[in-house]
Amino acid sequence: MPLHSLAEARAFVVAAGVNLFGVVDCARFDAAETRERRLGACSPRSGTALVLATGGRAFARQWRRWPGGPAHTASTVAAYVTSVAEDLGRALHEGGVHNRVLTFAGGVRVHSGRLGEAAGFGVVSPVSGLLLHPEFGPWVRIRAAVLCDGKPFGEVADVPQAEGFQPCCRCAKPCVSACPVSVHDGLGNHDLHRCGSHRAVGGCDTGCASRAACPLGSEHRDLDGEDVHRHTYELVSLQRWLGHGVWRVVPPAWRGGPLPS
Repeated sequence: MPLHSLAEARAFVVAAGVNLFGVVDCARFDAAETRERRLGACSPRSGTALVLATGGRAFARQWRRWPGGPAHTASTVAAYVTSVAEDLGRALHEGGVHNRVLTFAGGVRVHSGRLGEAAGFGVVSPVSGLLLHPEFGPWVRIRAAVLCDGKPFGEVADVPQAEGFQPCCRCAKPCVSACPVSVHDGLGNHDLHRCGSHRAVGGCDTGCASRAACPLGSEHRDLDGEDVHRHTYELVSLQRWLGHGVWRVVPPAWRGGPLPS
């Protein structure tokens, strides 16, 4: 079914069970990013980005209703939302909106947290660098974006951040001290080499200790047996980027792009 409007696109995503949908002006986003992290580096004609994300148990409850949902693995969730984004892209294309679907895997350098921030999903923590949603806290993941050529839906207004939402200002920073290998420096920087090496030998297998320690939105954390929002990056991605396991014999240039920061 062809889609022609932003309202139709939003309804399409909601009907598929993806509970976070936002719109970003690509030019304004790119103006604050380094060249390799811009949306324009992925699709030069992009003017409007439709961002798809999942948050907390609200998504988990929806996910159980879809085929394959009960498995609750990061890879199956990512594959499902990618399929929703691709279906959305096709429907928009049929409606005359040319686009490219962007997924956050491989060598994509766009900072997913800042894209989520621009889409109105919360703020990037100045302490841990995690995207924090006003309701779901750190239990949120940016899954895909549909990069539309030009501005088919007109001008995109800036999304105001939640008034007074500054969750880290008076926090004791348990996310920093909880990490067993000190990945976070408390200033928003993180060392993925430490994280990847720790997880490669079985560390934090049941979830990110820093994410679990955040007091914000703790009621939305993944339940036992679920793996929906527990890690920012899947272990297989870290192994590829860092050259662990079988990836040791693969030249860095062939591992899907540089390590994100």
